[in-house]
Amino acid sequence: MIVEQSLKFESTPEALWPWIADPARRAQWIQDAQRVEVRVERSDPPRTLVLSAGGLPNDMQVRLEIALVPEGNGTRVDLRAQTELTGMMIFAEKMIASKAKSKLASWAENLRALVAAG
Repeated sequence: MIVEQSLKFESTPEALWPWIADPARRAQWIQDAQRVEVRVERSDPPRTLVLSAGGLPNDMQVRLEIALVPEGNGTRVDLRAQTELTGMMIFAEKMIASKAKSKLASWAENLRALVAAG
């Protein structure tokens, strides 16, 4: 299952990168970050960060890709969460995808608010 969310910022990738790369800052906009085990898979500053998250309900493992794409005078932040559903979760894919999409949208708006506040 793959869920994606994008959000446009009037900031440069370099200005947004600390909010993406620094675990303490990232925990401010990614809700529940302190309850999951996060491992960095790939980092290409200031453009891409790929994280692997475990410790989620039902032992789910999630791969989260965060891409900062220059666009005009700003940056598009693309969030892409990917997981493989197993067992009974396969039958709830639409519901899980809907909840995941909502969570990504919430994270994106949290990030927008934090960046705007400085």
